[in-house]
Amino acid sequence: ITHIVAFKYRSEISWSDMEDHFKYFMSLKTRSLHRQTGKPLIKSLRAGKNRSWESCSKGMSHAFVLEFASQEDLDYYLTAEPVHLQFSKDAKPLIEDSLVVDIKDGVL
Repeated sequence: ITHIVAFKYRSEISWSDMEDHFKYFMSLKTRSLHRQTGKPLIKSLRAGKNRSWESCSKGMSHAFVLEFASQEDLDYYLTAEPVHLQFSKDAKPLIEDSLVVDIKDGVL
């Protein structure tokens, strides 16, 4: 399962706050753990700044692409995994808008 998240950040936040936010987000790859096995939930995590010249970004400046082994793992990550829940709470004041899309490759 691929979990895609794009953020539009509030204009008044500092670059230092954004750097801390990015660092925290990237740490989820090793800190968000499966409740039964204790192994990382996230199989891969990629991130970057929007580089598109098309005018379709709706102000989203950064995107994160996370891969999970199963829908169950993603659901746990989103609803109960404590490190991710704390991240979401801490990130809320920084984010003006967001877009989330979950896909299963090849299922159209």
